[in-house]
Amino acid sequence: MKKLLLLITLSLFAMIGCENLSKDDITVIDPELQGFSDGLNDDIGLSKSSINAFNDALNRHGKKGKHRSDPAFLWKVSAEMQSKLSDEEKYKLFGWMDDNSTPYLFAADMGPKSSRGPKDGDKDKKHLDIRMLFTLLDEAQEISLKAIMESYKTKMDEVMKKAKDGTLDRDSAKAELEALEVAMHTEIEALLTDEQKQKLEDLHLEMKQKMEEMRQAGHDAMVNALSMTSLQDDGLTSINKETNEAQKALMEKAKAEEMSRDDMHEALKALFAERNSKIDALFDDTQMEIIKIYTALVMQYSKHCGDRKKDGTGDKR
Repeated sequence: MKKLLLLITLSLFAMIGCENLSKDDITVIDPELQGFSDGLNDDIGLSKSSINAFNDALNRHGKKGKHRSDPAFLWKVSAEMQSKLSDEEKYKLFGWMDDNSTPYLFAADMGPKSSRGPKDGDKDKKHLDIRMLFTLLDEAQEISLKAIMESYKTKMDEVMKKAKDGTLDRDSAKAELEALEVAMHTEIEALLTDEQKQKLEDLHLEMKQKMEEMRQAGHDAMVNALSMTSLQDDGLTSINKETNEAQKALMEKAKAEEMSRDDMHEALKALFAERNSKIDALFDDTQMEIIKIYTALVMQYSKHCGDRKKDGTGDKR
């Protein structure tokens, strides 16, 4: 009887041990996200508990390919990891960003309240999406389009060559390139039927609406992950506006050749460092850690999943 009880006890311990092992060793279901996890671990060196927490968050928030389409994906993961990572792990994760004044909350997904948008000179400018255009053309139109593009590419290359060797000044080269672009677009539009033109316009509007929805979703994800107040939201908008204006002024100085490349680099680095200081003062410590984790994970994802992301298959090419 005692032997039987011992065997039952050992069996229970074995079962419990195996169950704990399966809980402790969390792997990521999506191969792309597993590569993301492995890459982060190689770069930073996470504890077992941290890598398991990270993998668990990736599985829940990135399941069924949601990580490729959901702007909230990395925000949700970052908010969870803020309380999971050790101080040492955070120090290693934030170190490079702090040393290089990596700008926080400056991405296109910050939503409509950000100051990103068309430049003044681009507001009335028509743009043609060539890839979208090819979906509307018949075989004969495709041949004509390729011929037009090749012809204007040759002309534009000649202008660029003159600008490079100094036989054409920068302003004249810019004016010639813009004129060639307008002429090329005019010829391309002449290829299209009225029905194709309307379809192209509809596709542009649809794409613009989707981009606006994605920006809004990104903004909402940031607000939710940080539990931002309306005052913080407005404050971030003001900081971005001030920084964009200062950056634009620096670009104008550089275009006027009043700054060297090195001076421009240092001026931008100082500008972003100042911006980060303003953001640091706007948010509390927990919010800032989430912001830094998000920024680091965006860079890590780009580093370890960039090639896979291009074709959407999850396979490196």
